Amino acid sequence: MSVDLNKSEEFIKGNSVFNDGVAGVVENLSARIERKLSTDSDDKKPMYKLIVADDKGEVNEGFYYQEPDSKAFNKFQAQRLIRLAQGVLGADVLFPKFNTPAEALDGVMKMVAPALVTKSWRAAICYGTTRRKESYLGFKQFGSFIQPMNVPNTLELDKSDNTVREPLKTATPASQLIADVTKVPAGANLDWMNQ
Repeated sequence: MSVDLNKSEEFIKGNSVFNDGVAGVVENLSARIERKLSTDSDDKKPMYKLIVADDKGEVNEGFYYQEPDSKAFNKFQAQRLIRLAQGVLGADVLFPKFNTPAEALDGVMKMVAPALVTKSWRAAICYGTTRRKESYLGFKQFGSFIQPMNVPNTLELDKSDNTVREPLKTATPASQLIADVTKVPAGANLDWMNQ
């Protein structure tokens, strides 16, 4: 038997794409929060994921613990948490005082998670921003990005939201990968490759 991994359709079935890959305001979505398992030691995994799904796929955004007074928290994550809570719980939501960014992240996720599973949602989805284009759909980066279906739609994409998919990087041909493998540095303990 020969194996041709270039014919991926033989091995990968049912690749469906959220909203057929179209950016915009997507309606009638289910939503949930997933928390990283306490037994998972992978530091690259987010502590929480906000996930919205249609009948074809999902879009998610990861939330990580941030250091106090860090740009990551002050310039981005605090705004995301406020917009998430306002979108899910209403514009007049009142937050308790949090002592740290980690406490704020845990607190907001505990506030919104129960409400997410009880309703149908709409979300503003795009391919990053015009300054930072992406190859995959994600939530609108700035401003309101989620709201329940039982309120009038106020979500919209702005001029800075990119609606066109950035092409994926070209795959490296196998012949080049194999040629690069022969350039293994001395002492790399990869003798098994010559067997």
